[in-house]
Amino acid sequence: MTGNDEDISMKTIEVVRDFMRKAAARCCEHHGFSIEDVAVASIYSTFDIAQRFKSDPFGALEWLRTALDLMERQLMEGSRT
Repeated sequence: MTGNDEDISMKTIEVVRDFMRKAAARCCEHHGFSIEDVAVASIYSTFDIAQRFKSDPFGALEWLRTALDLMERQLMEGSRT
């Protein structure tokens, strides 16, 4: 999250997710890539960004696990972020 400003963080998440969905669709449509390959590439790209944030690959993986756990809890509760 962006400091303690949840509104900014939520807007950032919304904008970046929209951008990434459009980029994934474009990769499939314009380059003929499979959605599976695009999804795998997106995971690796997410790791690259997390590693830049955490400055270490193992810290990045742990941070990603925590994020996935949070996403799972939100899905189970019926909310969608």
